[in-house]
Amino acid sequence: MQKSGKIINIEKNKVFIITTNNEFVTLEKHATEPKIGEIYVGEEFRSVAIWKYLLVISCMLFLLFAIRKLYLVNKYNFSVIVDMNCPIKMEVTGSNKIKKVEGISPSGYKIKQLLTLEHKSLNDALHLILDESIKQKYLTKAHADDGFKISIFIFDSKNKIPINLSEFKQYAATHNFKVLINNNGQAIIE
Repeated sequence: MQKSGKIINIEKNKVFIITTNNEFVTLEKHATEPKIGEIYVGEEFRSVAIWKYLLVISCMLFLLFAIRKLYLVNKYNFSVIVDMNCPIKMEVTGSNKIKKVEGISPSGYKIKQLLTLEHKSLNDALHLILDESIKQKYLTKAHADDGFKISIFIFDSKNKIPINLSEFKQYAATHNFKVLINNNGQAIIE
């Protein structure tokens, strides 16, 4: 909105005037240099609302955290080989989700074909593999009685945090199987 009046003060990009109605108004400064005491006509000065700055900052922070989360989920990829008389190799993300599954032997390939393991958690995938191995008779009660150990080899893990497979160990124990976990060269038998 255009206003006019006598200049009483000048700052960087603002001109302060007093109108004929004795109203104090701040106007935007033009390209020409105004002088105090002259009549000045211009648009009213509108400062940018602080909420706009806060909105931009919050959107940038949200975007930054989303990119960081995506990066961290895919940063710590590692491989897991499971041997339950049907060796299977799985690529796992840092959030313990299966990315890729390969059957190493014909029996492992058959298990891979029968189960959909991608996008499942590592513990859930191990449960499914154990159940299917028992169902396909790759593991039997005789194996459990002979002390057969389910072997899990974890390698290429750059993440120093140990992978927690305690839930699977308990599940395997209900079927009388012991679990051997080799996490980057550190073996644990339970």
